[in-house]
Order: sequence, then C-alpha cells, then structure tokens
Amino acid sequence: MLRYLGTGFRQFGLYPITPHARLNWEFFAVVRGRSAMQQPGEAPARLTERTLWVSPPHSQHTWAGEGSRPVRVTVFHFGSVPFALERAVREYGHLAVPLTASECRRLTELAREVRPDFQQPHEHSQLVFQWLLLELSLLVLRKLPHGPRPGSRAKAEQVVEAATAWFTENLGHNPTVDEVARRVHVSASTLRRFFQQAVRERPVRVFRRLQIERGMRLMTETPLKLDAIAEQCGFTSTSDFCRAFKAHARVSPNTWRRTLLRPPRGATETDPAHPPRSR
Repeated sequence: MLRYLGTGFRQFGLYPITPHARLNWEFFAVVRGRSAMQQPGEAPARLTERTLWVSPPHSQHTWAGEGSRPVRVTVFHFGSVPFALERAVREYGHLAVPLTASECRRLTELAREVRPDFQQPHEHSQLVFQWLLLELSLLVLRKLPHGPRPGSRAKAEQVVEAATAWFTENLGHNPTVDEVARRVHVSASTLRRFFQQAVRERPVRVFRRLQIERGMRLMTETPLKLDAIAEQCGFTSTSDFCRAFKAHARVSPNTWRRTLLRPPRGATETDPAHPPRSR
C-alpha cells in the first residue's frame, strides 16, 4: 500500500524541473521552508510554508522553491486512498491544506515510525501502512469545509459508498453494473447517475480501478503469480489483467512489481519525481 517514503531537504529553486507524472497518490508536506506546487501551463504559484498537498495518480506537476534555500519535506505515496478523500480531490482538485507546527512535527515522526516497515516489510507492515494512510487522510479531511449537502447529493454519495463497498467484497466475481445496482436497490441508470453526481465518473471505471488496486495489493503482500492475481481480481485472463493494469498505471504489472514495489536501498532519502541535481 505504501509505495514511496521520502524525507529530507530539497532545493527546488536551483534548476528548472520538468513536471513528472506520478503513478500513485501523493501526500507532499513542506514542514520547513517555503515551496509551491507548479503545474504545466499555469502561472507561478505562491510559495507557502507548512503545507500538505494531496494529488491523484497521473498528476503532472513539479515543485518551486526560493533559489538555493532548502526546504524540508515529508512525502508519502500510496496506491489508493479512502473513498472520502478521493471524492474530495475530485471535487476540489489538488488539495493543499495548512499545517500547524505540531502537525509538521507529527508528519516527521510518522515517517520515522514507518520507515523500518517500509525498508524491511514483515507480516504486520500492511497494518502499519493502513494506519498511516488513515491518519494522513483524516488530517486532510478535517481541514476541508464541511457544509450541509443537498439531499440528492447526500443520497448519491450514500449509494456510491454502498456500491463500491459491495463491489470490493465481491470483485473476484467481476460483478456487472446491473448486478451492483440490484444489490444497492437502485436501477442501473440511477446508479450511473449517482456516480456522476458523487465522483464524476462512470461506475465501470471506478470498479475497474478497484480491481487494479486489489491487484497492486496482492503484488505487494504476496508472491502470487500474475495468473492467480488476475483470477482473484475478477479478470478472465492474465492478458486482460495486464492490459487493464497498463491502462491504469501506464506500466505493465511486471515492470511495476520489479521497479516500483521495492525501491533501492536509500530510496527513503530521495524523491524519484525530481532529478538528482534539483536537490
């Protein structure tokens, strides 16, 4: 579940940095100094301090800084995030929330606490990573505005949450949209409409992403071969799984497993999204 862990000082203002597409969800915190997320084609962003950014997979961005002045960062990458956080990102776009001094210290402590599990995973490490993701997600969600939602929007979100939960429990059987709709007591057309209202996506795309994320988890936690993983994720063949995986992650499952799952020794002190000279 935890794909990358990075801490330390960066110097983002020394050289131009080409925007790089992330393969995972990124939590990027500036805990000391000033920095800003920079997206292609946009005017330079205002530098801020004590800020936590959350960006979805395939986001292309880079980071700006104050010349040679270093910033201290803490970075976590995850293959998936809780539904509530994903919904917020789709509603607001990239999230950027302010941090207090104590929250900055806590993020630094979290990185230190989970580093042993990241560098040498054991049977309980996935629980540690889930705990980390929940703490990060709650930190962000509690800082977002929470107003009353229209009744139709609230109903859509409830149905979508029920549908994704049921599909996740049964994805090995690759349920159809019609079958999921029956399980949550709405018509297929209503389910599609609720998904558009709640997450602005078709249910089939959300369900396929859940299958791919299950595959990522199995590749992380087990030594299973791809044919067994494909079957457990509801695909009729390994080739179907590989095509769907590559469409989602932009790399094949074998490449992802080989190059992204197990970072080289010392990777916790570097950020693969930036070239070495930018540090």
